[in-house]
Amino acid sequence: MKKILVLLLCMSFFTGCSSQTDTPNDTANNNRSTENVTESENNNNNTTMNQTDDWYTRFENGLKEGNITYSSKNVLDATSVGGVEGYRYVTDNGNIDVYRYEDGDEFNRIMSEKTIGDDKKKVEVNDHMVIVSDGLSEDVLDVFRNLK
Repeated sequence: MKKILVLLLCMSFFTGCSSQTDTPNDTANNNRSTENVTESENNNNNTTMNQTDDWYTRFENGLKEGNITYSSKNVLDATSVGGVEGYRYVTDNGNIDVYRYEDGDEFNRIMSEKTIGDDKKKVEVNDHMVIVSDGLSEDVLDVFRNLK
């Protein structure tokens, strides 16, 4: 009788442990899959941001190589012209305004009209980067045009 009770006790103990052990593993596996998706999305966002940062770095290096100095780099409100982000490089010869756009109606309009804003300033487009070309020297425009 004691042996049967011990056997039943052991069976219930191992059955209980088995259920408890499976649940945390399943939860851990589910969390891992969610984390992988989240990490993948973050990596895609980081890749896009890194490519954009790299583009600006290459543009700035191109300016320096062309002996075009700027005293400051200021953030512009790109949303006012339909862009995602923008910077103004302040030089002795005027400002260099560069914007980044994503695909959409405003970007398509800029591609066809080659103007930006309500005052219809002339622009040049390089991939999804847009530079206001009114009053810019050919040296600055060449740096912009040659970036890929």
